[in-house]
Amino acid sequence: MSRFNLIALILLIGAVVWVFFFSPETVENIQRGALAMVGTVRKAGGHVQDQITGVPDPLDSLSPRELRGRIREMERDEGKMRLELDKFDDLIEENNSLRQSLNYVRNSPLQLVPARVVKRTSDTWYNTLDIDKGLEDKIVIDSPVIVPVQDQAGLVGKIISVGDKISTVLLLCDEMCPAAARVEGSTEQGILYGVRGSLRSQPDLTLRYLSKDAVIEPGRFVITSGVGGVFPPNLLLGTVKEFKQSAISGEAVVAPAADFTLLRYVYVVMGER
Repeated sequence: MSRFNLIALILLIGAVVWVFFFSPETVENIQRGALAMVGTVRKAGGHVQDQITGVPDPLDSLSPRELRGRIREMERDEGKMRLELDKFDDLIEENNSLRQSLNYVRNSPLQLVPARVVKRTSDTWYNTLDIDKGLEDKIVIDSPVIVPVQDQAGLVGKIISVGDKISTVLLLCDEMCPAAARVEGSTEQGILYGVRGSLRSQPDLTLRYLSKDAVIEPGRFVITSGVGGVFPPNLLLGTVKEFKQSAISGEAVVAPAADFTLLRYVYVVMGER
C-alpha cells in the first residue's frame, strides 16, 4: 500500500469513530465530505506515484497498425546495421590480406606483378578466372600465378590465355593443371593433380605416383619440384591430409595451400629478381 493510500485510510477510520457522536443527519453529511476528501487524496496520490515510477511508454498509445509499422521500421534499421557490420568485417579481412601480401612481396626472391581478379563464373569457379593484367604488362602464357601464404608463395595456377589487358588463369585445382611436386622433408616425388569438386566446397588435390611403401605423415608440406620447367621449385602446393597405398604405387590427398574459394588479388611470377 502506498503512503498516500495509508493516510487516506487513517483519516477514514478516524472520521468513522468521530461521527458516532453526532446525529444521523450530521453523520450523513460528514460521510459525504469524508468520502469526497478520500477520493481527492487518492487521485492526487496516484498522480504523484505515476510521476515517481516513470513516464508512460509512448508505444502504449499506438494502434496495432502503427505498432506493426514501427516494428517493420526497426527490423529494416537492424538489417542495414548488419549489412554495414558485414562490410566493415570484409574491409578488415581485405586490409589484413593486403598487409600480408605487401610483407611477402617486399621479401620475396621472385619478380611479381600484382593483379586483381575481375571475372569468375559459378560454373567454372574452381577451374578458371580472369585477371586485370595482360600483354601491356608483359604477361605471357604459362606464367605461374601465386598468392602469399604467410611467408611462402602458394601456387594458384598458370596463365593459359593473354589479351591486351585481361588474362585467364587455369587454377591448380583443375585436373588440367598438373604440377611436378615433392613431399618436403623426404625423397618422395610425384605429380599433383586437381580433382574437380562441387561448387559448394573447395576440392582437395591428389599427389600420385609415390612409392607404395612411402611413409608420409599427415601435415607434411607439398611443394613444387621444378621438374618440367613450368613452375619454379619450392612453391607451396598444400598439406598432406592422408596417404593411401595401392598394389603399384601410393598417393596422397592434399589440402591446397591457396584458398580457391575466395580469390581477390593474385601475383603473376615474372622470374627471379
